[in-house]
Amino acid sequence: MLVMALSPGDAIMSGHGEDGHGMRHGMNWRWLGGWLGLLCGLPLAAVAAGTRVPLTIVAMDQASPPYVIGEGDSFAPQPGLAVELAQRAAKACGVELQLLRQPGLRMLQSLKSGSANAALLLSYNEERAQFAVYPLRDGQPDGRQRMSTLRYVLFVRNDSLLAWDGERLTPSQAVVGSNIGWSVIKDLERLQIKVETALNVGSNFNKLQAGRIDAYAIQDLLAAGYLATHPKLAVRALPQPLVSKDYFMPFSRQFAARQPQLVQCMWQQVARQRDALLQRRMAIYLNH
Repeated sequence: MLVMALSPGDAIMSGHGEDGHGMRHGMNWRWLGGWLGLLCGLPLAAVAAGTRVPLTIVAMDQASPPYVIGEGDSFAPQPGLAVELAQRAAKACGVELQLLRQPGLRMLQSLKSGSANAALLLSYNEERAQFAVYPLRDGQPDGRQRMSTLRYVLFVRNDSLLAWDGERLTPSQAVVGSNIGWSVIKDLERLQIKVETALNVGSNFNKLQAGRIDAYAIQDLLAAGYLATHPKLAVRALPQPLVSKDYFMPFSRQFAARQPQLVQCMWQQVARQRDALLQRRMAIYLNH
């Protein structure tokens, strides 16, 4: 941004007579007026040179390798591809980035209340669209500006006879577990599949192991991250995916109303940098 300072020689002059000095006096008034008009038309952030807009983004506290690494309220030294993508987008857009981790339901509540400005890796549904702003094209989520595409799969016990052919669950009265607030619940209900929710991944896998649910609908990468640290669980994924979804960086309605240009900048940078970042960094995380 260009901030123009007036030098003494550019100051308004109080000349005498009707020739050169008076003409310079009038020209200086017009010149200054033009610059003031230009400055008034600039965004406030541009006038305040050197300031950076603070941006708080929240991620889920469950591991979802290679996109979010580690569990709990802190990030691993190698934080994950989604975190790196957010960091690169924030740098390109010139914002002051703060990253937090929260349980899934609290993350949604933070986005709804506006205490978080944005969230990492949330799929679109109509309920979330009531309080979060997604990149849209012709009224539909714009997959070009996604952070990633992830798959939900059904996990069952190793001895289970449950079958999923991509359209129908057999037996039809089977109960499928999911996490509170996950978008896949709507997909299961639309298929008229009975759903029972729990607070987190560990609770659902324990319920599955104990026979309290017949299957567990979960993102394949999230499941892989959990099972890598819980190898004694006797469970397996059914081969046919349940559903594939694009995942985005949605913003709170409050922040999007205050900073619409910044929101667009972040989405554009995600789209611009995503594929190259995945190509460069995926192997590092897969071998981590």
